[in-house]
Amino acid sequence: MSYDTLYFALFLAVTWAAFAVLPWHGPVLLAASIAFYAVAGIRDSALAATVILVNYGFQFLILRNRRWLYPALVFNIGVLAYFKYRVFLETAAGLDVFQHLVIPLGISFYIFQLSAFLIDLSRGRAQPFYSLPRFALFKLFFGQLVAGPIMRWRQFGPQIHRLFDGTLPPRRLIGIALGLCLVGLVKKVVFADSLAPIVEAIFHNGPRDAAAAWLGIFLFSSQVYFDFSGYSDIALGLGYLFGLRLAVNFRQPFAALTPQDFWRRWHITLSFWIRDYLFTPLARLKRSRAWQEIALVIALALAGLWHGANWTFIVWGVGWGLAILLWHTVGHRLSPLGRAQWPLTFGIWLVLLVFFRSSDLAAALRYIATMFGGSSAGTAPLPDDGAGGALIALGCAGLMALHWTEGYLHTQRTVLLMRRLEGPLLRALLAGLAFWLLLLPKVEENPFIYFRF
Repeated sequence: MSYDTLYFALFLAVTWAAFAVLPWHGPVLLAASIAFYAVAGIRDSALAATVILVNYGFQFLILRNRRWLYPALVFNIGVLAYFKYRVFLETAAGLDVFQHLVIPLGISFYIFQLSAFLIDLSRGRAQPFYSLPRFALFKLFFGQLVAGPIMRWRQFGPQIHRLFDGTLPPRRLIGIALGLCLVGLVKKVVFADSLAPIVEAIFHNGPRDAAAAWLGIFLFSSQVYFDFSGYSDIALGLGYLFGLRLAVNFRQPFAALTPQDFWRRWHITLSFWIRDYLFTPLARLKRSRAWQEIALVIALALAGLWHGANWTFIVWGVGWGLAILLWHTVGHRLSPLGRAQWPLTFGIWLVLLVFFRSSDLAAALRYIATMFGGSSAGTAPLPDDGAGGALIALGCAGLMALHWTEGYLHTQRTVLLMRRLEGPLLRALLAGLAFWLLLLPKVEENPFIYFRF
């Protein structure tokens, strides 16, 4: 059930009404979350239930002996590897693959969140959930179940307890919640879905020349940003609707001056998960600087593999690791450039993003060669070279302008302004605009890109 559908709007309205009328807020959200995920099908639901039950049991074993953490992680990683990477691993091993793999909905996100919880529990940084319903809602809340943010216990666990205990603070951010949902829908329905056909045409047919290649990857960059940041805005809004505070996942990543800064702004919860649970343990195995650099590349290669079972994602992750190492090496020479570093960082993002979008390594290398003036066998030109090209350039400028203005969304000043305007009129206006966006006709269905991961 995608957030940009009328079905979800009806589901949300029913859930909101039950939450407002009934005193059992925790059970209401748990029942709604189970129903939300059940739409994915029996197989996905049964798998998610099994993983949650097994992790619920492992937490008590880990409290007795920290060594139980290792079989728990083996179970989680084994489930993820089987359902997401089995075909990739069999193909890499030269085995015959007869079955097309359908990845269970949101498996990467709930495996990572549950694994982080068990690791934090073993380190004394989390408290166990003695109540199975509370533990289930910790992961199943429909506002962050499918594509994050990846919540830590310290961020979400206490809120879950207060929700069930009836001590969660009153919901005073309804206007902000609806505003975030509206902004997210605009990003997804108006921008990301409008760009999707152009991007698909350029990558499917191949760019005819360098201009078409650069345009295609810039438009895909905009598409993936507005698609995922739009989802993340809606997730934040859904949390606020029910009095829950979810983690912010984006902070103007296209304004980053260095690769390190980029990953502190893009998919923030995943970036810090990789730092805390992959890179840091690997780096501690040896104290040499060379090993720490190797550990960084390994961690980002695994981060790339997390995005998809394809060599293109691994190369994408390794490329980011090498870019960060390059800045570590020559950063002292680049820092005097100040904002002049921005084109370099954004250029690295665009070039590496070709691997993220391409179907295989050969296609990615052909596309990059075209970007830098190489010959191309592609046929996709710039759409409507005349006025159409000018309109696309204007649209790109608008996309970037909207991205820069997002820095004001999560400021205290905006929150205070929305609180002053809070009332039935503002709520009706925001909800009405969001409903109108859902009524817009769609040329084709474009599910959120990160639903595939």
